Amino acid sequence: MNKLFGWLAIAAIIGLTYMWQPEFFHHAYGIIEKGDIAALAEYLRSFGAGAIFVTIILFVVMTFTIVFPFMILSGAAGIVFGLFGGIIISWAGEVVGALVMFIFVRYFFRHTVEGWIAKSRYLKQVDDYSAENGFKALLIARLLPLAPSGIITAIAAISGMSFKDFWWATFIGKLPPVVIKVLLGHDIVFAGDNMGRLIFVTLLVVLIYVVLWWRRRRK
Repeated sequence: MNKLFGWLAIAAIIGLTYMWQPEFFHHAYGIIEKGDIAALAEYLRSFGAGAIFVTIILFVVMTFTIVFPFMILSGAAGIVFGLFGGIIISWAGEVVGALVMFIFVRYFFRHTVEGWIAKSRYLKQVDDYSAENGFKALLIARLLPLAPSGIITAIAAISGMSFKDFWWATFIGKLPPVVIKVLLGHDIVFAGDNMGRLIFVTLLVVLIYVVLWWRRRRK
């Protein structure tokens, strides 16, 4: 019954959004699918004062789809709202998206996610580690720039983690990777003006994952 209510709620949200902007999903997702950050920025600008609201809605939707990288939308936000504004709006969008998904999975789709984890050795390892370390595990996962946010949220939702711990780990942990994604997305479009920073941030991301790989190999 809870699962049915969950699907009905999702259908209602999508339906209301479609009634508000019939071409919203089709046009926005067509741009995101192509990875065209500049085109997405222009599309967001077309909403005028409502661009902030539209951007946050897209972050929430992308949290559930999992397959599209947040960097595309974060970079577009950095172009439209400036780097500082883009960081704040992207941070808010990712946190709101994570909270919405946490609530949906915990109260409506717990058994579905548990089934996915049972079938995946990797997700089972992540789930076991999360069960033992809770807040610390989620905070570390959030700090990784390329971590699959939706999967991490889903695992946290079916664990015994409190809403308070989830909130703080997500609120704190998402800021550093959001900064990286906004800078990367923005500077890819304006590479000619920001090549030094683009190279530095890219090398920083590579270094983070090399260190993680090296530590895991040692253990």
